[in-house]
Amino acid sequence: MFLPFTVACGVFMTSLDQNVVVTALPGIGESLARPPSQLGLLITVYVASLIISMPLGGWLADRFGLRNVYCFALLVFASASALCGLSENIWTLVGPRALQGFGGALMGTLGQIVILSSFPRDRTLKINMYISLAGQSGPLVGPLVGGALTTYVSWRWIFYINIPIALIAALFAASLFPSTTKPVRTPFDFPGFLLVGSGMALLVFGMDTLAARDAAGSSIALELGLAIAILTVAAFYCLRARNPLLDLNLLRIRTFRISFLTGGGLDTIGLSSVVFLLPLMFQLGFGMSAVQAGSLTFVAAIGSLLMRFFMPRILNRFGFRRVLITNTPIAALLVAGFALLQASTPTWIVLAYIFVFGLVRSIQWASTGNLSYSDIAPEQLSRFSALYYILWQLAVAISVGLAAALLSLLASGGQASINDYRILFVIEGLITLCALSAYLRLTPQDGAHVSGHGAHTGTD
Repeated sequence: MFLPFTVACGVFMTSLDQNVVVTALPGIGESLARPPSQLGLLITVYVASLIISMPLGGWLADRFGLRNVYCFALLVFASASALCGLSENIWTLVGPRALQGFGGALMGTLGQIVILSSFPRDRTLKINMYISLAGQSGPLVGPLVGGALTTYVSWRWIFYINIPIALIAALFAASLFPSTTKPVRTPFDFPGFLLVGSGMALLVFGMDTLAARDAAGSSIALELGLAIAILTVAAFYCLRARNPLLDLNLLRIRTFRISFLTGGGLDTIGLSSVVFLLPLMFQLGFGMSAVQAGSLTFVAAIGSLLMRFFMPRILNRFGFRRVLITNTPIAALLVAGFALLQASTPTWIVLAYIFVFGLVRSIQWASTGNLSYSDIAPEQLSRFSALYYILWQLAVAISVGLAAALLSLLASGGQASINDYRILFVIEGLITLCALSAYLRLTPQDGAHVSGHGAHTGTD
């Protein structure tokens, strides 16, 4: 099981570094003589680089081999982390952060490929449960780690801690990962990369500007409008190109389309918003400190961890369709239910509620994540992985940008009140509930060869 552990290390580092910078921004700003409000680029450039580079993973793996490219990605990530820690100004920090995103993108896409190509589908369910936990722990662990290291050691150590993890993972990858390359090597799709990359970058930066609330509405509309126009052209190109960098034809596979677009895309937007909104409500609305807020929200990670032990049995017993149809309304209700919390609510009730939310969110994401690859053919794995991670990152970016924009609208550009947060939690709950219409189109047999559902009764 060292191979899944190696992949999990890469996924965790990629997710952690997307969030660890948040609580460290005041310390970084003080060290580099920049106000924290000017350091949002450190987060945005990482996400943009991550999304732009994801389509490269599959082509590089086919061309140079999984093992070689994965080890290269780990070394790039370690080197970039060292450069981040040694930086002396904002621009010598921004550059390595973009390089981190490049390495993280390759680790994310290639890790999924190596798991699906190394194990039979009836074993990947349990393996992916633990690997996805590593990725989902990043948004919860990141702020705590960043805050603790910045407070008690130095903000530079939020980057230095990646180095030994990446080097150890590289040693394991060098000995465990397959080194084969495909005999037929397709040319690199430069037009597709330029279209997809520029469109994704504009969309991510546009959503970040939307979240920052400090730009003119016309400039935000222009940025997002241009992003949508470029991505529309990119979509038509990818659908018609012979060997596109991003294979949108995979969306014709019904289980993938439902689990990661029409259904999974909506509930990811709704559920991801909680990670953004809850700490803000606790700190700005209830007057908690960053450590108090982070400690409370971290309980969701404990719930996610515990649920991972039961998910294979749950999916085996009930199947993807029944689990998602039952769990989606519960998840939506829990998201909306955060509106009922008050500053006077006993701590044990808040902890219990967040813990249950972590359980339910884990069920939702584990189900959609494993259903998404159930009908993907072996020769489609590299293209599936690139599209999978791009859709996931876009959903998270849209979630944060949309939540910030709605919060600003409700607060009329001023300081948000408790009622503003409550209204927004209800809206996010409704967005999550909309995913149910897509899951109702699933059949009891969908994903059965992954979950094993029906095997005990002798049905397909």
